[in-house]
Formats: sequence, structure tokens, C-alpha cells
Amino acid sequence: MHSDIDEFREHFDSMYIGAIPQLLNENGAFLAFLAIVTATEALAGFYAPTLGSGERFRAFVTVYFPMQLKERTEELWRFRNLMVHSFNPGNFVLTYHQSRLHLTEQNGLVALNAEDFYSALVIASTAYFEALASDSALQKNFLARLAEDDGGSIQTFSFQRHKLNGAAA
Repeated sequence: MHSDIDEFREHFDSMYIGAIPQLLNENGAFLAFLAIVTATEALAGFYAPTLGSGERFRAFVTVYFPMQLKERTEELWRFRNLMVHSFNPGNFVLTYHQSRLHLTEQNGLVALNAEDFYSALVIASTAYFEALASDSALQKNFLARLAEDDGGSIQTFSFQRHKLNGAAA
């Protein structure tokens, strides 16, 4: 059990916690927000695998995210959907390097600062993994999700560069 948790956390930390900071710039900030909501969704799937994606996302945010974001659980679910499906932040204005604006009203929209949102993910994931280490109900859910055919277990992948007519593609 603990080796499965350790392996998953190592993968999660590598793919999300370690990679997102590289996106916290002008070119990558939008993708950072996408990565944060998909990381949240991945953890939510292990937290409550029997719930639908919206229910488990909201449940995970409600339990593990900092209070100021817990209060916006419904807005964050809508944000997740709009970002993933239409590249639209909805009722949020997205910022980076503007921590002073995080969750303040800006021209009728709520500012969501990339670094603060990333910090919330780090806090939530740390709290989840700490609880998972000793909570038998969470461990049961974790193992159930890990065994699912739709992406619960860690998959190894690689990228290959192919040549077309002698040129790199």
C-alpha cells in the first residue's frame, strides 16, 4: 500500500508540483491554471472515486484547499469546466506575479493569481497525502481508483521525434 502511495506521489510531484512553476511566466501562465485544475481533478479521483467528476472535484476542494478558495468551490468547478472545454476563465481574471490582487475584485471579476492558486494546490496535495498515509477509508479509495481502467494507475510514456522526408517534425 505505502509503496503504491509513494510511487503515485512521486509521479504527481514530478508531473505537477515540479513542473507547474516552470509555467509561471507570460507564455505559460494560462497553461499553469489548466495544470492546477487537472492536478486537482487527479487527486479528487483518488479521494472519492465513486463520485462523479464534479462532485469529487468539489468535495476535494472543500476538504483540502485553503478557506478562501473553499468558499468558491462552485466557482472553481465552473472555472475548471470553462478552462478545459473552451479556454475561458469565466468569472475570473487571470494574473501572475500579482499576489496582491489574488481573490480581489478587478473590473467586476475576481482575480485569480497563478502563484497563489499553485500554492493552494501544494497545500491541498500535501494535506491529502498526509491524510492518505494513515486514513484507511482514503487508502481504500486510493486503491479502488488505482485499479480502475480509466487512468487510475501510473502509465509510463515517452515522446518521440519523427522525421518527415528527412526533416524533423
